[in-house]
Amino acid sequence: MQLFRKSRKSPKRKPSVGKKSRIDNTEKTEVMTESDAAGGENTAPVSQEEETAAFEKANADRVFHYFREISAIPHGSHHTKEISDYIAAFAKEKGLEYVQDDANNVIISKKASEGCEDAEPIALQGHIDMVLASEPDKEIDLLTEPVSILVDGDWMSADGTTLGADNGIAVAMMLAALEDDEITHPYLECIFTSDEEVGLIGANAIDISGLQSRRLLNLDSEDEGVFTAGCAGGAEVVCRMPLKLKNRQGLVLNIAVSGLRGGHSGAEIHIGSANGNVLMSRMLRTLYSVCPFNLIRIDGGDADNAVPTGAKAQVLFSKKISCEEIEAAAAAEAEALKQEYSATDPGMKWDIEWKDEETVKAASKKNTDNLLMYLMALPNGITHMSHVIAGMPQTSLNLGIIRTEGDAVRLELMVRSGVNSQAAYLADRLVCITKGFGGKPEVRTSYPAWEYRDDSPLRDLSVSTYKKLYGEEPKVEVIHAGLECGILAGKLEGLDCLSAGPDLENVHTVRERMKISSVENVWTFVLALLKEAAL
Repeated sequence: MQLFRKSRKSPKRKPSVGKKSRIDNTEKTEVMTESDAAGGENTAPVSQEEETAAFEKANADRVFHYFREISAIPHGSHHTKEISDYIAAFAKEKGLEYVQDDANNVIISKKASEGCEDAEPIALQGHIDMVLASEPDKEIDLLTEPVSILVDGDWMSADGTTLGADNGIAVAMMLAALEDDEITHPYLECIFTSDEEVGLIGANAIDISGLQSRRLLNLDSEDEGVFTAGCAGGAEVVCRMPLKLKNRQGLVLNIAVSGLRGGHSGAEIHIGSANGNVLMSRMLRTLYSVCPFNLIRIDGGDADNAVPTGAKAQVLFSKKISCEEIEAAAAAEAEALKQEYSATDPGMKWDIEWKDEETVKAASKKNTDNLLMYLMALPNGITHMSHVIAGMPQTSLNLGIIRTEGDAVRLELMVRSGVNSQAAYLADRLVCITKGFGGKPEVRTSYPAWEYRDDSPLRDLSVSTYKKLYGEEPKVEVIHAGLECGILAGKLEGLDCLSAGPDLENVHTVRERMKISSVENVWTFVLALLKEAAL
């Protein structure tokens, strides 16, 4: 397989701007001539042109073919059976050994290329579920309908929904690698995990005791030229607050905030953009202080690991109140919040609408007051910065979902931390706050931090392979987002992990997009790494 041939001039790589914080790269290595290796003197190093002469850019057509195939299969978190069956059917059709478990995880194995049987096995890994989010006015049910892909120049996105490149592009690359019998590789194992986006459920459930590989490349990173060698751990906390509804009469006010930036609650938490659920809580608290009301419902967010781009609420006022006074208070609070987040969320929009007097089911004022105080008491965003890695968020919390469901308001929160004890502390803090306000908390899933290791042969091989391709070393970093490497490494002693991926932007939001040329470059790197791993 021919790989990437680059020009003499090194490509410009975009700098890392706060999204991830860098730790030490592996040491730089000089390329030596044969006489250098033999101890000769006054010999020149091999030129970059000579070093990269053996590489040409790989054709990624089959990668995009499979990406489109899986985009046509609804595969939101907790709904991965269909795509899991598709992957298993692929393995069966290609005559490859595979295992599919009850959690919808799939492992497919492929024999080593001829002459590479003695090389150490290697694994590729990614998750098969995606975050489902759509524009407020988009009429689509992503649980049953496919993603519509759009292409604009060098970028691929979706029509009013999340794209699912996180982590569908990993699935596509693994299928393309398994399909191609011309690729040079050692014994290859591809691991497709389920429900990563909702607490790394598949990785927790999967049995990898029979895995032959002790080196694993995860393909769930979002910056070309950046290798991830560690990540935060976390926990999903679900809380239910009582909402005692009864028929009440008055004026109904609909309140909505929209147009927020949103973003990944780990990789982009440092940006400090507005959280729709938090903004709505603040707005309601302000209006309640002006004139107490009865809460009908509050809803916002699509996933606990995505910063909500909006929220909605319905409240019931006495028919004797001054609508003008309420509108003035809402306008003042909206303006204050717009000013507060003018840099991060310039598209913030508030809408209020009165309805005619009617009878609706609403909570008591006491119940409403207690719920609003609870929402105001909850922490959100970064709670601790790292004392070890400059600029690195260490612990954070995201109020991702609020849903009114019958006689309760359900909240889903994502805790993240690079320090396991601090993640446990923050999760317990949520438990204490929720119980203190009369709610029922539950820590549903938790996963450990993936700690950076000084000795990583796979990282060394990946860095040297990348340098051969591009003439420069990649960045090696630790991220605040969660990856499955920590769980998988904890299941199998000696498993050496690294994560890489193409340029993705605004994942977990309707603005998600993927850079096409970057996919081609990362695919080239993957094939080069498999070839180097087979030597």
